[in-house]
Amino acid sequence: MALIPYAKAHATAAQRVAHLRARGLVVTRPNVAARKIEAIGYERLRIYFLSRRQAHLLGKPFIPGTRYHDIIRLYECDARLRDACFQAVGQFELLLRNSMSETLSASYGSHPYYITAAFKDASANIRALQSFAKVYENSKDRRARHYRDTYGTPIMPPIWTMKEFLTFGATSRILQCLAGPLKTHIAGQFGVGSDLVFTNWVEALVDLRNICAHHDRLFNRSFQKQPGRLRSAGVPAAQPKTLKAILECLDYLLTQRRSPAEVTDRVHRIILRYPEMNPAEAGY
Repeated sequence: MALIPYAKAHATAAQRVAHLRARGLVVTRPNVAARKIEAIGYERLRIYFLSRRQAHLLGKPFIPGTRYHDIIRLYECDARLRDACFQAVGQFELLLRNSMSETLSASYGSHPYYITAAFKDASANIRALQSFAKVYENSKDRRARHYRDTYGTPIMPPIWTMKEFLTFGATSRILQCLAGPLKTHIAGQFGVGSDLVFTNWVEALVDLRNICAHHDRLFNRSFQKQPGRLRSAGVPAAQPKTLKAILECLDYLLTQRRSPAEVTDRVHRIILRYPEMNPAEAGY
């Protein structure tokens, strides 16, 4: 199929509102609606508009009775969902970094970066070393400056200091580079007997964290990085590719470390406060 040139022209917020009204959206205060679009951005709101349009009909009109206020309420609900999820994922991130640091230092001392036995193989050791070096080099943390200004060797700080500079994404990549027994030990601390399932869950949580951090959409989202099932615990029980499935895994991990967040229930309570949102649009 031949590609076509993009030809849509610039549209003002007022013109956007006129377009939405022409498609059947109920807008009682057009000027207020336009200012809201200017503040949030049409493209950010567009996915919420599309969710309430009838794509199978000519012109894709809105479902009859859909109000502009309903769309803004969906957007506000999504923002609250992101806040709740971001906080709970942050709890897990800290626990994981601490667990990885303690496991490495207990087995290989303060500077495990240069010990190949701590990693799957030499290639994994190099990849992990590159990740450690990058976060340390880029860190503006006072502790990183102190180490650079005080110590000559080793060139990087001990793992228990280094963990404070790691991003969640870097932590996930380093976890996958570790030797099997170390991964098994870390996964076991979170009640997961399978390294594969544990690393898969961590990847899904990194994806969730990034979505929240970049103010992206959780509402009505099909998650491509979905967690595998831990059969021994029956987790997740929710439908695949849904927000609820990921949150069930997160709750399990936090509960195993005696740091329960009950984020699955908390998100459900948020959704129930917004009848404009269908719980099924988050897997509930």
